[in-house]
Parts: sequence; structure tokens; C-alpha cells
Amino acid sequence: MAQYLTIDQGNTEAKISLWEDTELVDTVLEPNLTPSKVSDFVAGRRLDGAIYCSVVQNNGPVINRLSHLSRCVYRLSPSTPLPITIDYATPRTLGSDRVAAAVGAWSDFKGKPILVVDAGTAVTYDYVDPQGTFRGGNIAPGITMELKALNHYTARLPLVPFPENMASLRDSLMGRYTAEAIALGAVYSVVASIGYYRSRLPEDTVVVLGGGCGHHLASLCDFEVHVDEHLASKGLNRILLYNEN
Repeated sequence: MAQYLTIDQGNTEAKISLWEDTELVDTVLEPNLTPSKVSDFVAGRRLDGAIYCSVVQNNGPVINRLSHLSRCVYRLSPSTPLPITIDYATPRTLGSDRVAAAVGAWSDFKGKPILVVDAGTAVTYDYVDPQGTFRGGNIAPGITMELKALNHYTARLPLVPFPENMASLRDSLMGRYTAEAIALGAVYSVVASIGYYRSRLPEDTVVVLGGGCGHHLASLCDFEVHVDEHLASKGLNRILLYNEN
């Protein structure tokens, strides 16, 4: 069975994933991506293909190492052929992570209108129509970024940690003390945005949540959502297979 490697380099960490065709075999989060760490993860396997994408500066040494580990290597860029169509005024400024997440969602829900929410350092809200065309989207601060900004740009508001157990917030609408008020404000600003975008899109729109906060946010949504913490990696795998075929 063919083996493929995907690397999704985000703002704070990289996700390295191993696939057998379309099945996820193993994955690891790496805060400091280096060629040696890629080699350690591959562990002597001869890869049939690898694909790398980054929202920050491309890691040349890692891409070079991939060329020694894999039969072929792709770097996701605006010129990479995709299984979806991009309808965006400035495609060269469109984040590769947004493209990958959109392809990942489209691979599971072809023919449906899709709201793709990728909640990480930033939160992106993107729309893919039933014909598989990326129609654009919006970008907003992520929960951790909001918490840090409130502390940094005010004189007295404390730095509140990320609320790991969001399900416990479900019965709390208004904060009763300052730390709770900050946590609820940051969390519900994202939940409310998901609901708003969903209400403005076609009635049968499928909501797909990716990113590290997907499961947390799903527990607070009062409508059906589909959570895939490997959404961008899945999209990268499908893009790689599309180019191979």
C-alpha cells in the first residue's frame, strides 16, 4: 500500500502525518520542525509522496530532506493543481492552510454547501459551494489570541488561560467574575460567529470544524457540526493524491 507524508506548518507548530492511501496511520505535533525530526518520524520508510504547506516562511531544509525520503515532493502553492476551484480575488494571498482545510472538507461532503471553520491561532470561516468552488471567507482572532490581547491592551484585565473544558461553560451565558467573563467572551465570540455565518449561507450548509479547538467549540454549538481535527492534513493528502493521479 502506498505511503504518503503531509506536513502542515502552522503559526505555532507543525503537524506531520503519515497516510496509507487515504487512511491516517500516524500523526505528531512538532513545535520546532527540523529535518532530523522529519526523518525520525518517517523512521526509514520509503515514501511514495510527500506534500508540505506553511502559513509562515517555507522551510527549505525540511523540503530538501523530504526530497531524499520520498519519490516525489510537492509544496502547496497558488499554482498547485487542486480538486476544487478557487474563486478568490487575490489567490496568491490565500493561506495554504485555508486551501487545505477546504479540500479536506470537500472530500467528505462533495455536492453540499460547506462552511469550513478552522480554529487555531486565528479562526477562519470559509465557504465552499456545492460545485466545489471556494468562494472566499473571513479571518478573525483565535480564542488564545483574544485572551492575550485583552490582557496586553488593557491596564487591569488578567491573562486568562485557555478554557480546556468548554463543555462546562454550556450553562453559563454571562460571567459572574472577571476571569469567567473574559473566557466566556472569547469563546462565545467564536461560537456566535459560526452560527451567524451558518444563518447567512444556504439552509442545507454543512458545518465542518477543524483545528485544535474544533472539539471544544462543537460542545457549545446548538446545531449539527462535523469535527475533524485532521482536516488540513486530510486536505493535503487529497491534494497530493490528486496530483499523483
